[in-house]
Amino acid sequence: MPSAERVQWAKIRSVVVAASALSVLGVLVYLLSGGTWLKAKTFLSTYLPDSTGVTLDTPVLLNGVHIGKVDALRLTRSKDPNRVIEVRLKVEEEFLRHIPEDSLTGLGSETMLGDKYIDITMGRSPRTVRPGGELRYRPPSNFVKSIDLEQFETQLRAIDQVITDIQDGKGSLGEFVRGDQLYHSVLDGVTHIDKSLRAAVSTNTRLGQFLYSAEGYQELQAPVRQLDDRLAQFEASPYLRSTSQYDQIRDQIEQVRRTLADLNAGKGAGGQLLASDAAYVDWNKRVAALVESVDALNYGEGGMGHLLVSSQVYESLHGMLQSLETTVKEFRQDPQKFLRLKIF
Repeated sequence: MPSAERVQWAKIRSVVVAASALSVLGVLVYLLSGGTWLKAKTFLSTYLPDSTGVTLDTPVLLNGVHIGKVDALRLTRSKDPNRVIEVRLKVEEEFLRHIPEDSLTGLGSETMLGDKYIDITMGRSPRTVRPGGELRYRPPSNFVKSIDLEQFETQLRAIDQVITDIQDGKGSLGEFVRGDQLYHSVLDGVTHIDKSLRAAVSTNTRLGQFLYSAEGYQELQAPVRQLDDRLAQFEASPYLRSTSQYDQIRDQIEQVRRTLADLNAGKGAGGQLLASDAAYVDWNKRVAALVESVDALNYGEGGMGHLLVSSQVYESLHGMLQSLETTVKEFRQDPQKFLRLKIF
Protein backbone atom coordinates (compact mmCIF):
# COMPACT_ATOMS: atom_id res chain seq x y z
CA MET A 1 0.00 0.00 0.00
CA PRO A 2 1.52 3.40 -1.02
CA SER A 3 2.46 5.80 1.65
CA ALA A 4 0.64 9.07 2.34
CA GLU A 5 3.56 11.10 0.93
CA ARG A 6 3.46 9.28 -2.41
CA VAL A 7 -0.32 9.79 -2.65
CA GLN A 8 0.09 13.47 -1.88
CA TRP A 9 2.80 13.84 -4.52
CA ALA A 10 0.60 12.09 -7.11
CA LYS A 11 -2.22 14.55 -6.41
CA ILE A 12 0.14 17.51 -6.86
CA ARG A 13 1.36 16.16 -10.20
CA SER A 14 -2.22 15.62 -11.37
CA VAL A 15 -3.12 19.21 -10.47
CA VAL A 16 -0.02 20.55 -12.29
CA VAL A 17 -0.80 18.50 -15.44
CA ALA A 18 -4.43 19.65 -15.41
CA ALA A 19 -3.39 23.30 -14.97
CA SER A 20 -0.88 23.00 -17.81
CA ALA A 21 -3.51 21.46 -20.06
CA LEU A 22 -5.96 24.24 -19.25
CA SER A 23 -3.26 26.86 -19.97
CA VAL A 24 -2.46 25.29 -23.34
CA LEU A 25 -6.18 25.11 -24.13
CA GLY A 26 -6.62 28.78 -23.22
CA VAL A 27 -3.70 29.79 -25.41
CA LEU A 28 -5.12 27.80 -28.32
CA VAL A 29 -8.57 29.39 -27.89
CA TYR A 30 -6.95 32.84 -27.76
CA LEU A 31 -4.95 32.22 -30.91
CA LEU A 32 -7.90 30.71 -32.78
CA SER A 33 -10.02 33.73 -31.90
CA GLY A 34 -7.48 35.97 -33.67
CA GLY A 35 -5.99 37.39 -30.51
CA THR A 36 -9.10 39.48 -29.82
CA TRP A 37 -10.74 37.31 -27.18
CA LEU A 38 -9.52 39.41 -24.26
CA LYS A 39 -9.72 42.80 -25.96
CA ALA A 40 -12.42 45.29 -24.94
CA LYS A 41 -15.48 45.33 -27.20
CA THR A 42 -18.13 47.94 -27.91
CA PHE A 43 -21.28 48.12 -30.02
CA LEU A 44 -22.32 50.22 -33.01
CA SER A 45 -25.49 50.11 -35.04
CA THR A 46 -26.45 50.56 -38.66
CA TYR A 47 -29.59 49.99 -40.73
CA LEU A 48 -30.01 47.95 -43.90
CA PRO A 49 -32.88 47.66 -46.38
CA ASP A 50 -32.40 43.88 -46.60
CA SER A 51 -30.46 41.36 -44.56
CA THR A 52 -29.97 38.84 -47.37
CA GLY A 53 -26.61 37.18 -46.91
CA VAL A 54 -26.05 38.82 -43.50
CA THR A 55 -26.13 36.52 -40.47
CA LEU A 56 -24.80 36.49 -36.95
CA ASP A 57 -20.98 36.50 -36.86
CA THR A 58 -20.82 38.15 -40.31
CA PRO A 59 -17.43 39.92 -40.42
CA VAL A 60 -17.21 43.68 -40.01
CA LEU A 61 -14.35 45.37 -41.91
CA LEU A 62 -12.95 48.89 -41.69
CA ASN A 63 -11.46 49.73 -45.08
CA GLY A 64 -10.58 46.06 -45.46
CA VAL A 65 -9.32 45.51 -41.87
CA HIS A 66 -11.27 43.04 -39.70
CA ILE A 67 -12.47 44.83 -36.56
CA GLY A 68 -15.48 42.80 -35.38
CA LYS A 69 -18.62 40.92 -36.33
CA VAL A 70 -22.42 41.20 -36.46
CA ASP A 71 -23.90 40.60 -33.02
CA ALA A 72 -27.66 40.92 -33.63
CA LEU A 73 -30.32 41.54 -36.33
CA ARG A 74 -33.72 43.10 -35.65
CA LEU A 75 -36.73 44.30 -37.67
CA THR A 76 -37.53 47.97 -37.07
CA ARG A 77 -40.92 48.25 -38.86
CA SER A 78 -39.76 51.60 -40.20
CA LYS A 79 -41.39 53.15 -43.28
CA ASP A 80 -37.97 54.16 -44.57
CA PRO A 81 -36.87 51.49 -47.09
CA ASN A 82 -33.25 51.92 -46.01
CA ARG A 83 -33.99 51.37 -42.28
CA VAL A 84 -35.88 48.04 -42.33
CA ILE A 85 -33.23 45.95 -40.58
CA GLU A 86 -31.25 47.12 -37.55
CA VAL A 87 -27.81 45.53 -37.38
CA ARG A 88 -25.81 45.68 -34.16
CA LEU A 89 -22.06 45.55 -34.74
CA LYS A 90 -19.70 44.24 -32.12
CA VAL A 91 -16.29 45.84 -32.76
CA GLU A 92 -13.07 46.24 -30.86
CA GLU A 93 -13.09 49.42 -28.82
CA GLU A 94 -9.57 50.45 -29.86
CA PHE A 95 -10.76 50.97 -33.44
CA LEU A 96 -13.34 53.62 -32.53
CA ARG A 97 -10.72 56.37 -32.76
CA HIS A 98 -10.21 55.41 -36.43
CA ILE A 99 -13.93 55.65 -37.33
CA PRO A 100 -15.15 59.23 -38.00
CA GLU A 101 -18.80 59.87 -37.24
CA ASP A 102 -19.60 60.47 -40.96
CA SER A 103 -18.32 57.01 -41.96
CA LEU A 104 -20.61 54.90 -44.14
CA THR A 105 -21.51 51.21 -44.04
CA GLY A 106 -22.23 48.97 -46.98
CA LEU A 107 -22.56 45.35 -48.00
CA GLY A 108 -19.68 43.65 -49.76
CA SER A 109 -18.68 40.17 -50.87
CA GLU A 110 -15.43 38.57 -51.86
CA THR A 111 -16.96 37.13 -55.05
CA MET A 112 -20.21 37.56 -56.96
CA LEU A 113 -21.87 34.71 -55.02
CA GLY A 114 -19.59 34.69 -51.98
CA ASP A 115 -20.34 35.38 -48.32
CA LYS A 116 -21.33 38.91 -47.37
CA TYR A 117 -19.57 41.24 -44.96
CA ILE A 118 -20.25 44.68 -43.48
CA ASP A 119 -17.73 47.16 -44.88
CA ILE A 120 -17.19 50.49 -43.08
CA THR A 121 -15.73 53.26 -45.26
CA MET A 122 -13.88 55.89 -43.22
CA GLY A 123 -15.23 59.44 -43.44
CA ARG A 124 -13.46 62.79 -43.08
CA SER A 125 -15.05 64.26 -39.96
CA PRO A 126 -12.60 65.31 -37.20
CA ARG A 127 -14.92 63.78 -34.59
CA THR A 128 -15.01 60.02 -34.10
CA VAL A 129 -18.03 57.84 -33.44
CA ARG A 130 -18.88 57.08 -29.81
CA PRO A 131 -19.78 53.70 -28.29
CA GLY A 132 -23.35 52.82 -29.19
CA GLY A 133 -23.35 55.33 -32.08
CA GLU A 134 -25.00 54.87 -35.45
CA LEU A 135 -23.29 54.64 -38.83
CA ARG A 136 -25.24 55.66 -41.91
CA TYR A 137 -25.85 53.04 -44.60
CA ARG A 138 -24.64 53.71 -48.14
CA PRO A 139 -27.09 52.37 -50.75
CA PRO A 140 -25.57 50.31 -53.59
CA SER A 141 -25.15 51.81 -57.05
CA ASN A 142 -27.75 51.42 -59.76
CA PHE A 143 -25.46 49.03 -61.61
CA VAL A 144 -25.42 46.58 -58.71
CA LYS A 145 -29.20 46.85 -58.35
CA SER A 146 -29.80 46.16 -62.03
CA ILE A 147 -27.62 43.01 -62.21
CA ASP A 148 -29.62 39.96 -63.24
CA LEU A 149 -27.65 36.93 -62.07
CA GLU A 150 -29.42 34.54 -64.44
CA GLN A 151 -28.77 36.81 -67.42
CA PHE A 152 -25.19 37.29 -66.29
CA GLU A 153 -24.72 33.52 -66.04
CA THR A 154 -26.17 33.08 -69.54
CA GLN A 155 -23.71 35.59 -70.94
CA LEU A 156 -20.83 33.85 -69.18
CA ARG A 157 -21.90 30.52 -70.68
CA ALA A 158 -22.04 32.10 -74.15
CA ILE A 159 -18.55 33.55 -73.73
CA ASP A 160 -17.28 30.19 -72.52
CA GLN A 161 -18.78 28.49 -75.59
CA VAL A 162 -17.09 30.99 -77.93
CA ILE A 163 -13.73 30.35 -76.25
CA THR A 164 -14.28 26.57 -76.51
CA ASP A 165 -15.06 26.86 -80.24
CA ILE A 166 -11.88 28.88 -80.76
CA GLN A 167 -9.83 26.25 -78.92
CA ASP A 168 -11.43 23.49 -81.02
CA GLY A 169 -10.72 25.36 -84.28
CA LYS A 170 -14.37 25.97 -85.14
CA GLY A 171 -15.51 29.02 -87.12
CA SER A 172 -13.36 31.52 -89.02
CA LEU A 173 -11.67 32.80 -85.87
CA GLY A 174 -10.96 29.27 -84.69
CA GLU A 175 -9.47 28.33 -88.06
CA PHE A 176 -7.33 31.47 -87.89
CA VAL A 177 -6.03 30.54 -84.44
CA ARG A 178 -5.79 26.76 -84.69
CA GLY A 179 -5.40 26.21 -88.46
CA ASP A 180 -2.14 26.07 -90.39
CA GLN A 181 -3.25 28.21 -93.33
CA LEU A 182 -1.82 31.38 -91.83
CA TYR A 183 1.43 29.55 -91.04
CA HIS A 184 1.79 28.36 -94.64
CA SER A 185 0.98 31.82 -95.95
CA VAL A 186 3.68 33.40 -93.83
CA LEU A 187 6.13 30.64 -94.76
CA ASP A 188 5.47 31.19 -98.48
CA GLY A 189 6.08 34.93 -98.05
CA VAL A 190 9.39 34.32 -96.26
CA THR A 191 10.44 31.82 -98.93
CA HIS A 192 9.64 34.32 -101.67
CA ILE A 193 11.69 37.03 -99.95
CA ASP A 194 14.61 34.61 -99.52
CA LYS A 195 14.54 33.67 -103.22
CA SER A 196 14.40 37.34 -104.21
CA LEU A 197 17.42 38.16 -102.05
CA ARG A 198 19.39 35.21 -103.42
CA ALA A 199 18.56 36.24 -106.98
CA ALA A 200 19.54 39.87 -106.26
CA VAL A 201 22.97 38.97 -104.86
CA SER A 202 23.72 36.36 -107.48
CA THR A 203 26.97 36.80 -109.43
CA ASN A 204 24.96 37.02 -112.64
CA THR A 205 23.30 40.29 -111.58
CA ARG A 206 24.86 43.74 -111.45
CA LEU A 207 24.43 43.96 -107.68
CA GLY A 208 26.07 40.58 -107.18
CA GLN A 209 28.99 41.49 -109.40
CA PHE A 210 29.40 44.72 -107.46
CA LEU A 211 29.42 42.87 -104.13
CA TYR A 212 31.61 39.94 -105.06
CA SER A 213 34.07 41.51 -107.56
CA ALA A 214 37.26 43.41 -106.73
CA GLU A 215 36.04 46.46 -108.67
CA GLY A 216 33.17 46.97 -106.26
CA TYR A 217 35.50 46.61 -103.31
CA GLN A 218 37.86 49.19 -104.79
CA GLU A 219 34.99 51.60 -105.52
CA LEU A 220 33.92 51.40 -101.89
CA GLN A 221 37.48 51.62 -100.60
CA ALA A 222 38.45 54.70 -102.66
CA PRO A 223 36.17 57.25 -100.91
CA VAL A 224 37.08 55.74 -97.53
CA ARG A 225 40.77 56.22 -98.25
CA GLN A 226 40.12 59.76 -99.48
CA LEU A 227 38.27 60.57 -96.29
CA ASP A 228 41.09 59.05 -94.23
CA ASP A 229 43.70 61.15 -96.07
CA ARG A 230 41.73 64.35 -95.48
CA LEU A 231 41.41 63.54 -91.81
CA ALA A 232 45.16 62.92 -91.62
CA GLN A 233 45.86 66.27 -93.32
CA PHE A 234 43.49 67.98 -90.95
CA GLU A 235 45.23 66.42 -87.95
CA ALA A 236 48.63 67.48 -89.33
CA SER A 237 47.48 71.10 -89.74
CA PRO A 238 49.63 73.56 -87.76
CA TYR A 239 46.49 75.28 -86.56
CA LEU A 240 45.67 72.21 -84.50
CA ARG A 241 49.18 71.41 -83.26
CA SER A 242 50.50 74.96 -82.69
CA THR A 243 48.84 77.55 -80.48
CA SER A 244 50.69 80.54 -81.98
CA GLN A 245 47.81 81.52 -84.26
CA TYR A 246 45.35 81.19 -81.40
CA ASP A 247 47.60 83.26 -79.10
CA GLN A 248 47.99 85.97 -81.76
CA ILE A 249 44.24 86.25 -82.29
CA ARG A 250 43.68 86.31 -78.55
CA ASP A 251 46.27 89.12 -78.14
CA GLN A 252 44.60 91.18 -80.88
CA ILE A 253 41.22 90.77 -79.23
CA GLU A 254 42.70 91.76 -75.89
CA GLN A 255 44.28 94.85 -77.48
CA VAL A 256 40.91 95.86 -78.96
CA ARG A 257 39.35 95.43 -75.52
CA ARG A 258 42.00 97.63 -73.90
CA THR A 259 41.51 100.32 -76.59
CA LEU A 260 37.76 100.34 -75.99
CA ALA A 261 38.36 100.49 -72.24
CA ASP A 262 40.71 103.49 -72.70
CA LEU A 263 38.12 105.26 -74.84
CA ASN A 264 35.44 104.67 -72.21
CA ALA A 265 37.83 105.95 -69.51
CA GLY A 266 38.64 109.14 -71.50
CA LYS A 267 42.31 108.28 -72.10
CA GLY A 268 44.17 109.56 -75.18
CA ALA A 269 42.95 111.94 -77.88
CA GLY A 270 40.03 109.71 -78.85
CA GLY A 271 39.03 109.24 -75.23
CA GLN A 272 39.19 112.95 -74.50
CA LEU A 273 37.12 113.61 -77.61
CA LEU A 274 34.45 111.18 -76.38
CA ALA A 275 34.56 112.10 -72.70
CA SER A 276 35.52 115.83 -72.65
CA ASP A 277 32.79 118.47 -72.83
CA ALA A 278 35.26 121.06 -74.19
CA ALA A 279 36.10 118.88 -77.18
CA TYR A 280 32.41 118.29 -77.78
CA VAL A 281 31.71 122.07 -77.71
CA ASP A 282 34.64 122.73 -80.04
CA TRP A 283 33.45 120.17 -82.57
CA ASN A 284 29.93 121.48 -82.26
CA LYS A 285 31.14 125.03 -83.06
CA ARG A 286 33.07 123.77 -86.08
CA VAL A 287 30.07 121.90 -87.41
CA ALA A 288 27.88 124.98 -86.88
CA ALA A 289 30.41 127.18 -88.75
CA LEU A 290 30.47 124.68 -91.61
CA VAL A 291 26.68 124.68 -91.77
CA GLU A 292 26.67 128.50 -91.87
CA SER A 293 29.23 128.48 -94.70
CA VAL A 294 27.12 126.07 -96.71
CA ASP A 295 24.01 128.18 -96.09
CA ALA A 296 25.92 131.30 -97.26
CA LEU A 297 26.90 129.54 -100.47
CA ASN A 298 23.28 128.48 -101.01
CA TYR A 299 22.09 132.08 -100.55
CA GLY A 300 24.77 133.48 -102.91
CA GLU A 301 26.75 135.35 -100.35
CA GLY A 302 30.40 136.05 -101.17
CA GLY A 303 32.26 135.52 -104.41
CA MET A 304 31.85 131.76 -104.46
CA GLY A 305 28.17 132.00 -103.53
CA HIS A 306 27.59 134.61 -106.27
CA LEU A 307 29.34 132.30 -108.72
CA LEU A 308 27.11 129.37 -107.75
CA VAL A 309 23.83 131.29 -107.66
CA SER A 310 24.18 133.88 -110.50
CA SER A 311 22.69 132.81 -113.85
CA GLN A 312 24.82 135.30 -115.75
CA VAL A 313 28.00 133.45 -114.85
CA TYR A 314 26.34 130.20 -115.88
CA GLU A 315 25.27 131.63 -119.26
CA SER A 316 28.75 133.08 -119.88
CA LEU A 317 30.37 129.75 -119.17
CA HIS A 318 27.79 128.00 -121.31
CA GLY A 319 28.47 130.39 -124.22
CA MET A 320 32.23 129.91 -123.93
CA LEU A 321 31.82 126.15 -123.99
CA GLN A 322 29.61 126.30 -127.08
CA SER A 323 32.12 128.54 -128.86
CA LEU A 324 34.94 126.16 -127.93
CA GLU A 325 32.91 123.19 -129.20
CA THR A 326 32.30 124.97 -132.55
CA THR A 327 35.97 125.80 -132.93
CA VAL A 328 37.02 122.19 -132.25
CA LYS A 329 34.56 120.90 -134.85
CA GLU A 330 35.86 123.34 -137.50
CA PHE A 331 39.45 122.38 -136.62
CA ARG A 332 38.70 118.74 -137.11
CA GLN A 333 36.95 119.38 -140.42
CA ASP A 334 39.55 121.77 -141.88
CA PRO A 335 42.78 121.94 -139.92
CA GLN A 336 44.48 123.92 -142.72
CA LYS A 337 42.19 126.80 -141.96
CA PHE A 338 43.96 127.26 -138.64
CA LEU A 339 47.46 126.06 -139.65
CA ARG A 340 48.58 128.64 -142.21
CA LEU A 341 52.33 128.87 -142.84
CA LYS A 342 53.72 132.09 -144.35
CA ILE A 343 57.02 131.71 -146.16
CA PHE A 344 59.09 134.74 -146.77
